[in-house]
Order: sequence, then structure tokens, then C-alpha cells
Amino acid sequence: MKTLPSFDELKALAENDPQALEALRIEMSEEIIESASESMQPKLRAQMSHINRVISSGKNPNHVNALLMKELMRQFDRFSTAINNPQALTERSATVTTLHPKRNEATVAIEG
Repeated sequence: MKTLPSFDELKALAENDPQALEALRIEMSEEIIESASESMQPKLRAQMSHINRVISSGKNPNHVNALLMKELMRQFDRFSTAINNPQALTERSATVTTLHPKRNEATVAIEG
């Protein structure tokens, strides 16, 4: 498995060759996913896909970092709930509202 470059090397890549940094991120992520158990790989790929969508929605590197931090905090909160109050993850309620189509002259003529 490839070793993560030093902070200074990553910083230089970010400043001089962001595409190479992105390629490194994807390559190393794939290596980690491939080294995981077969049962975990689909979950990790789904998580990677979600992370990629978050990254693609960012307007600039600082915005991407803020979005990723927000997502990380959301995941930590969910993890904390799973540990401290697991039944809260399955307690869901919804209000169902029945919608009726508007009646207009065209539908009245067809019905009548």
C-alpha cells in the first residue's frame, strides 16, 4: 500500500498541481477500499461516492473543507446516537397528507 506523502509534499501538490493531489486521493482511497473485507467494500464505495459528491459541490478549496467538516460532524453525531441511543435511529414518524386533484371544467366534462 502506498504511503501518504508528508504534509509539506501534500501542500506543494495542492498549490502546484491540484489534479495530481486529487488523483492521489482517489488512488489511495481505492487502495484502502480494496484492502477492506468484501462485505465492507460496497459500504466504503458508497461513502466514497458521497464524499466525492460533497467535494464536487464546493465552490473553492475552503468551501470544500467547510462542507467536509459539516459532513464529518453529521456522521459523528449519528455515530454518537448509535452508541448512546440506538433506538432513536429507528424511531421515525411521518404525517401523510392526502392530496386531491383540483377539479376544473376539463376534468368535470370528462367525468360527467
